[in-house]
Amino acid sequence: MVVSLLGYQTQYQTLPVLLLLVLLKSASAGTNTMIWSFTKTTGETWHPEFFAVGMFNDVILASFNSNNLQPVSHYNWLEKAVSQKDWEESSLHAFNNEQLYKEKLETLMKCFNHSRGVHTFQRVVGCELDDDGTSRVIYEDAYDGNNLPSVNSQSDTCIANAQDPFFKQISEVIKAYFVNKHTAECLLYLERFLKHGKNTLKRRVRPKVRLFVKKATESAGSEVTCHVTGFYPRDVDVTWVRDRQDTLEEGVWVGEVLPNNDGTYQVRKTLTVSPEEQKKHRYTCQVDHASLKEKIEKEWEAGLHTGGIAGAVVSVLLLITVTITGVVIWNKKRAGGKDPEYSGVQSKAMETGSSLQYRTRHNK
Repeated sequence: MVVSLLGYQTQYQTLPVLLLLVLLKSASAGTNTMIWSFTKTTGETWHPEFFAVGMFNDVILASFNSNNLQPVSHYNWLEKAVSQKDWEESSLHAFNNEQLYKEKLETLMKCFNHSRGVHTFQRVVGCELDDDGTSRVIYEDAYDGNNLPSVNSQSDTCIANAQDPFFKQISEVIKAYFVNKHTAECLLYLERFLKHGKNTLKRRVRPKVRLFVKKATESAGSEVTCHVTGFYPRDVDVTWVRDRQDTLEEGVWVGEVLPNNDGTYQVRKTLTVSPEEQKKHRYTCQVDHASLKEKIEKEWEAGLHTGGIAGAVVSVLLLITVTITGVVIWNKKRAGGKDPEYSGVQSKAMETGSSLQYRTRHNK
């Protein structure tokens, strides 16, 4: 029962994450984030209609779904951070939210004139705490991946125009209610999780760095890819530098930071270098990460790369030459008399072969 939600290990295959993806990307290195994400879907899908996760930064701590009406803890240390009473209340809260979000999703579908198909309502709530003690609340709603102010629970009026001042005001009232009621509780749990789950939540894993070179697809140059993988936390700085001085941006393609199956991350940064530039400069991929005391540097020099290829070609040609020479000598020996030294070597080899055969038969 292991599938990926943004690459994190959960019980089901990738679910619509909508706002969750944006929130995780926006978190900075000096900020810890605690969120609860509730997702309700309708239509024919292969995942539960209702799914909830509790996350610390990018680590899923607990989950709940409509196929299993009990919250599932993903780490043993959570038992120390969360009391049995709190677990029971969380179960009841998640169960009640499923019905609430079903009603909200139905209201939104009517508002946007959607009667069929797969549609999603998601609410993400939580808090952020900076290293300097500054805290913020998180309260976001989304319908089919689009951010929108909250649905008015009093009148079941949906937001047809997210910019409408009236609905913005309603959203702020609901958000203020959440701030007053839940922010202190959220920050309390955030600090508890940091205390009991430090080895999980604040771990540091060193990146592995490799260079790959191939011919450029749209030019006569080369594409040099710096592949950085296996690192945690997510934030990493990958830079291409020329002659150990000039930081390069032009001609550089930057890939997304992607999750690995083990909870670490990977990223690629590709540099395109013309044949002329390859002859004049050296290029280095520099990687900086929280797990490192010093930057990792991997240097690529076109001349050395070309030399390696030339050496391999020379070795192959030498092998072919030796093989042809051997065949010629063998044919000459076959056609004429045998050289005494050659005969001696051949006899020695036959004796050795006979001896091996004899020993083999005896061993049987």
